[in-house]
Amino acid sequence: MYGLTVDDGGRVALPQRVVARLRSHELRLQSHSPAHLTLVAQGGGEPCLTVTLGELGVADVLSFLNMFRKTGVLYLELADGARQIFFQEGEIIFALSERVEEDLGETLCQTGRLDRATLAQVRSELTGEWTLAQLLVKKNLVAPRDLWLATRYQVETIVYGLFASDQQGGACFVAGDPGRDDIVRLSMSTQNLIMEGLRRVDERALYLRRLRSFEAQLSYSGRSPTDLAEEEKRLLSFIYGAPATVADLVVRSGLAEFDALRLLYQLAEKKMVDVAAAAPAPLAEDVAELVELFNELLRLLCQAVAQREFTAELQQALRVLPSPLRELFRGVVLAQDGSVDGRQLMRNLTGLEGLEQKRLLVDALSELVYLACGQARRLLGSQASGELTSRVQELVRRAQRLVAGGEEEER
Repeated sequence: MYGLTVDDGGRVALPQRVVARLRSHELRLQSHSPAHLTLVAQGGGEPCLTVTLGELGVADVLSFLNMFRKTGVLYLELADGARQIFFQEGEIIFALSERVEEDLGETLCQTGRLDRATLAQVRSELTGEWTLAQLLVKKNLVAPRDLWLATRYQVETIVYGLFASDQQGGACFVAGDPGRDDIVRLSMSTQNLIMEGLRRVDERALYLRRLRSFEAQLSYSGRSPTDLAEEEKRLLSFIYGAPATVADLVVRSGLAEFDALRLLYQLAEKKMVDVAAAAPAPLAEDVAELVELFNELLRLLCQAVAQREFTAELQQALRVLPSPLRELFRGVVLAQDGSVDGRQLMRNLTGLEGLEQKRLLVDALSELVYLACGQARRLLGSQASGELTSRVQELVRRAQRLVAGGEEEER
């Protein structure tokens, strides 16, 4: 959660993403105590419930809204991304999420209704005039019924994901009909979603105990793959030639994380795969050099700003990047010193040629350091951050030279 301090003049510096949302609204002090402060944006709906998650969990909040048959929107600000849950008389009818794993396009790929190459092409054509769903239907790439089924699956995934998170953050419920035409009003049982979400938490823990960790290595045991479901055979085929980590197989499966873990667990239980704890595989030397160039600057920026919220704000900014950068940062978590583990980025680039991987890696990391510089400039001022900006430009040029050198060698 983002820490704030009230200065001697009564001023509070809000995060840039919060300022962007509230810029056109007048704020009204609704309530305060030695333990809290609530500001309400005029004309933005009346919050009737605010909760700090911890002692009360997501299940408690959803149950409360269901019990009292509330209509409105529950806004959740969690460590792994913001969500919105829409209610009609206590039942969940729709949901939105910042997490790329819970994006509609991702859901269509996971459910086999769209391939990733087509999705990438359609995303590149989005201009703001059409939503992704509208453009897919307009191009006859997805049938309206398939889109409806995928949307329902997406909403379920978003709600179940609430239970899988550490639930650190806050929630605010704004009563009243949201009056939005861009949402699909589904008919879902809140209590059923809660029970299924809690069940999945227990089962996910069971799967990971058997699989050891996301970095564990799975290898083919050599047994004949009989009596396996098609999805199990497909996952098993990925490790016929060489072992792979659980994390890599989850990405390559194209499935939601929970579904991929369930299938891998079933393969382990059927003794079709051997599970071995393993240290994370190191990055290739040239890739590691690129990642370290950018991490050097990210650490410098974080140290210069000297605010613990710096990396938290940067992490939030990654979730709202445009495609395809948003997808490149899927599952990437910044360290406290601002640095990034390049292995997750490389997992997200699986399937591309070596030089194309490096180009996209440099593009992604360049965007990350420019975002970091923007935050530093806002917090330190233009003059104090000028030298840092020069370092950024030099670093990016260095990285581009490294990639260009690789292209020359290949030619």
